[in-house]
Amino acid sequence: MSGVSPPVDILEAIAQQRIVPVLRNCDPDDAIATGRACAQAGMRVIELTQSIPDVGSAVRALVEQDDLIVGVGTVVEPDQVRANVGVGARFIVSYAFDERVVETALELGVAVIPGALTATEVARCRHAGASAVKLFPARLIEPSYLGDLRAVMPGIEFMVTGGIPSTAEGIRPWLDAGALAVGVGSALGSAGEDGADEVARRCHEVLEHVSAAERAG
Repeated sequence: MSGVSPPVDILEAIAQQRIVPVLRNCDPDDAIATGRACAQAGMRVIELTQSIPDVGSAVRALVEQDDLIVGVGTVVEPDQVRANVGVGARFIVSYAFDERVVETALELGVAVIPGALTATEVARCRHAGASAVKLFPARLIEPSYLGDLRAVMPGIEFMVTGGIPSTAEGIRPWLDAGALAVGVGSALGSAGEDGADEVARRCHEVLEHVSAAERAG
């Protein structure tokens, strides 16, 4: 499939935030409360995953009631793409590449970020028209690996996720290597287990790390 122009506004929103909170393994009410806590700290682009039961209800609430930019991750079937876009998801993320998922998302006009690790996998994502590539799992590689990929594949944007600590030392090397954004999951906690105020505090702290890294850079 030839490349399709990505929904630039979504990529720009992700690039401006630099950190994407990834919410998983919770119930819809907890996802909504956690998403609102993230937004309170300034993170208005968030990702929910298919591991959340009835994830569509949480997506709809955060989009319609809170005006957030919500994406859905761990998407592996075209029907999941259609269902999530139908309730307001603005971008689709997966841990691997599936051409059917990419094609369906692009047909519906939303950004799609499939997962890849090797240069061959990244090239397949680009050929299919992916808006960006999720480099996963980051814990297996070094930021220099991202730099090597970007050197030979200019024009591809990468969102890096998978085991990245929510500290300046964990985040800055990936941003310095050229990541569009870094996905942060369990380190932010959840409103149900940690309290909304604590989640907001952690999100604010992570954003401060990003600001400090950019000032130092």
